[in-house]
Amino acid sequence: MGYSLCGEKPVSIETFPSLSRIPTKSAIEIFTKYPGYSIVWNGLDAWLRNCHLFPSNNFTFRYIPEYNTIAIINKRATKKIIKKNLDLFHKCSNPDQTANDFLKEVCNPLEREYLILFNTKLLGILLGYGRNNSIAFSSKSYFLKLEGFKLYDANNDLSEFMNPGFFVINNGMNEVENNDVKRILRKAKNNVQRSFKKGKYFETFVNLFTK
Repeated sequence: MGYSLCGEKPVSIETFPSLSRIPTKSAIEIFTKYPGYSIVWNGLDAWLRNCHLFPSNNFTFRYIPEYNTIAIINKRATKKIIKKNLDLFHKCSNPDQTANDFLKEVCNPLEREYLILFNTKLLGILLGYGRNNSIAFSSKSYFLKLEGFKLYDANNDLSEFMNPGFFVINNGMNEVENNDVKRILRKAKNNVQRSFKKGKYFETFVNLFTK
């Protein structure tokens, strides 16, 4: 989420299972091995009860209960990426809508839920993975040599945890887009480290969210 809160990643989403809807064995394993799971649920409950106290002009924080998904939307970055790919939004969705219309629908969906596989191409673009990468993944163009994107080359404990999980064209033909995505995410990661270096995670989040 920090990539959108502290950088230019348009949208970030996180999906987590409801323990009551999965096999008991898996539920116990998640609950015992991932203590952060209960923090997510308790934090989400607290946020939903109190979010009216923290209005934001720059971000939208959404919970999509049907899919147990939370999302943070950087409005400025999202509008920018929609305008850049407006032709694709018109082709895959509604040809009569403006960039502002699409932004409103992403933040407060009425007819289309763009953040849950309404269209894989548009979802990839909204998540900041790049136009070419999103089209190739959606079209299952494996001949383009799709590979997992790695933001960090160093082999350290945080590299996997902090790597956004998506696929890019890695055949040498999409380096401009891939390098642009890498630049944006690395800058955001540095901003995250600088913003949260003193801890105070909730206070810092609120300050960033409401500024």
